[in-house]
Amino acid sequence: MQQRGLRFLLPYMRPYRQQLLIGSLYALGGASAAAYGPALLGQAIDALTRGVAAGAMLWYALGIVALACMLAVFRYLLRMLTGDIAAGVSYQMTSDLFARMLLFDRQTIADYGVGELLSRGTNDFIYIWRFYSAGFQMSMHALLLLTIGCTLMALVSPLLAAMVIVMLVLSIGAQLAFGRVVERSFDRVQQRLATVSSFAQEHLSAQRMLAAYAQETPTTVAFRRANDELARENLAFVVKSGAISPLPSLVVRISAALVIGIGGAMIVNGDLTLGEYVQFIIYLGLLSGAASSLSMAFERLQQGSAAAGRIGDVLRRVPRIADAPGAVAISARGHLRFEGVSVYSADRQALHDVTIDVPAATTLGIVGATGSGKSTLLALATRVIEPQRGRVLLDGQDLRTVTLASLRRAVAAVPQETLLFSVPLRENIALGLGEIDDARVMDAARAARLTNDLEQLPHGLDTTVGERGTTLSGGQKQRTAIARALVRDPRVLLLDDSLSSVDAATAAEILAELRDARTGRTCLIVSQRIAAVRDADCIVVLDAGRVVEQGTHRELLARDGIYATMYRREVREAEISETSPAAVRP
Repeated sequence: MQQRGLRFLLPYMRPYRQQLLIGSLYALGGASAAAYGPALLGQAIDALTRGVAAGAMLWYALGIVALACMLAVFRYLLRMLTGDIAAGVSYQMTSDLFARMLLFDRQTIADYGVGELLSRGTNDFIYIWRFYSAGFQMSMHALLLLTIGCTLMALVSPLLAAMVIVMLVLSIGAQLAFGRVVERSFDRVQQRLATVSSFAQEHLSAQRMLAAYAQETPTTVAFRRANDELARENLAFVVKSGAISPLPSLVVRISAALVIGIGGAMIVNGDLTLGEYVQFIIYLGLLSGAASSLSMAFERLQQGSAAAGRIGDVLRRVPRIADAPGAVAISARGHLRFEGVSVYSADRQALHDVTIDVPAATTLGIVGATGSGKSTLLALATRVIEPQRGRVLLDGQDLRTVTLASLRRAVAAVPQETLLFSVPLRENIALGLGEIDDARVMDAARAARLTNDLEQLPHGLDTTVGERGTTLSGGQKQRTAIARALVRDPRVLLLDDSLSSVDAATAAEILAELRDARTGRTCLIVSQRIAAVRDADCIVVLDAGRVVEQGTHRELLARDGIYATMYRREVREAEISETSPAAVRP
């Protein structure tokens, strides 16, 4: 896991190779200043024991102050540099992750879960940042300080230095050996955190439903169970990482005991001066801090590697729907053909051997019971999903050989569930089109019968809608979605039961406007209302994923099959609710 995470992290460092070299020089300067301080102090003490003028001691003092200032400056420069690298790497990685998630199809997003993806895109990046900023800084400074410090110690007393180095090597080896256990434990913590995030996201979005069914208490209990699992995994991680943390300090204290005992004997025998002895003691303190910093840096390396592995897993996930090699842009006229298409999952078959031809500039109505495959058919036309068998053609071109960008420009869909963003209504309509004429936006709003509601909004088209369009009614949201599709002037327009949240009178007005808007366009209309499709050039009836009836409104009524039964039921419902009979006239 650690190697996989590091292999993913390191390529993001390539643009910063020059900064890393400069950072290494900063770390070298700071480590040299920190390491030479005890040597200068040792020389001062030896000079005192020999007897030296007061002026000479002042130069020693100034030298120690200069080294301390040098250390502070180099550490500041290193911290600023690694912070800049961390910001750049995190920015690029976040952009890559978000761009990749936008390419995922619905099944891939369902495989991960929205909460899981949000956790990977937020919580995991905290540890990526810590790895690249403080982790790099601490590790470079600590490694150089250990190297220079041990070298200077060896110049003073090879025996004492050898003992200290052996103890430090054993400490670092133990940390490396136990590091994989800690990393796996941290990965489990992140998985539990993602579970909690996913639970919170799913249930907060369904807060109204939970309140309506008085499910607040059971939901709270379920959340507490998930949170308890997170706490247990977190505690296990703390225990395991805590077992490593005291190791560097323990090693240094053991080394200090050896230095005090053996070094004292060496002073008595005349093999070590008092200044060199003090120098050794101070070096142990420095090395203790360096070893602790290295331990913290190693912990951040483990956390960053685990987090990078989770993010890398998303980035390595190849989108199921993508441009094929050699895909071409298309300038569509609008002739759409479904040729023997079948779509199925593990538990059911949504479409079975469906063949439908929709000539350019004609309207196809699609009706059928819930779950009959109507929305699946429209999803094929936008290549949101692909058929397991058969193919979908646009102007004779297989959609799998067409670039997604040109396809999405040619085809606009109004889905069943309308999603709006917390921006002005005008921007929701002109989503992704940049600066366009107000007249064009108003024409689309008028065709969708949205202009009737602008007077109710405080700032008209400039009114900012709430998150997911919560300040608008269901019908207003659907009409906004219709306007969003019309303003793009597509050659193929797909309406997926997009009038279900408006009343029959408003639906009739929108349909009247859409008759003009459909002129010159290919239009596919999925609806539960016969009134929405009765004027279509052709109507197909789906049942259990198969085309069971096909023809015009009058032809299907004369056949007296499923369509005629649906029509008669709608007529009875209209009579009961005293709806205008014009909406369902034969």
